[in-house]
Amino acid sequence: MTLYVSGDNNDYSLVNEYSNRGFEIAIKDMRHSSHNSETLLVDAKRRKENIINFSNVTSDKIHGWRSPYLKTARDEQIDVLQNQNFTYDVSFVYTRKKMEDLNPWPFTLDYGWTLPCDIQPCPTEKHPGFWVVPVNAMRDYGDWGACEFLESCANKPLTVNKTRTYIMDNFRSHYHGNRAPFGIHMHASLFTERTEFLDGLDQAIHDMLEYDDVFIVSIHQAVEWMKRPTELEFINRFKPWRCSSQTDSAITLPGILIFLLVVVGISIYIRIMTKLFG
Repeated sequence: MTLYVSGDNNDYSLVNEYSNRGFEIAIKDMRHSSHNSETLLVDAKRRKENIINFSNVTSDKIHGWRSPYLKTARDEQIDVLQNQNFTYDVSFVYTRKKMEDLNPWPFTLDYGWTLPCDIQPCPTEKHPGFWVVPVNAMRDYGDWGACEFLESCANKPLTVNKTRTYIMDNFRSHYHGNRAPFGIHMHASLFTERTEFLDGLDQAIHDMLEYDDVFIVSIHQAVEWMKRPTELEFINRFKPWRCSSQTDSAITLPGILIFLLVVVGISIYIRIMTKLFG
């Protein structure tokens, strides 16, 4: 699981705790105005340094970036992120037209952004070796429209069972399609506003883990697997997926890859973890 931390109004002791428990800590920018390369560089450095200095999370564990409203600064953003030793960006949206359509896998920008640009602007130049993990929008309950975030559908599921069905229908479309990693993108605040999302997600996670070739991983772990694809029979030896937690309370979860990505106000996140994983 990957937690996107803004750096503002956070309990950094909790960031440290969840990093030690094996969760990936990544950065979400909070500047909602347009960026240029200078302002983006200042923000990227400051937010990364805050996590390093106040959470005791080492720089080699911070790999990912997400832009507010999934609106990027074009090629300047990729240049800055590469300069600051980020590995990937998860800010670019891909929207399929119906449930049975296929989703793209993560890819490097060796040949630039080759998909439709759903939220302008998108990179137009080549950035060899830098990964983008497309935000593959889910299809809503009933397959009427697209949802970039779990809770952002116009046609929202209103019960626990409908939420569970909504998530599992999207999961099965990945599982029985091209098996592009299934990302569940969400804001932590939704769990305090609508408990049916939390209960429905809890049930869906248990359903997905009934499959013996399904793994819940962080985005960094998914990218590492793509660099070194490993067959299922050898996956227990795949070092990037092995537990390296510093505490005895690490969560390990048993193919298709699933990321759970949470844009967090870290102070309320502990309640989500308690519900989902005990």
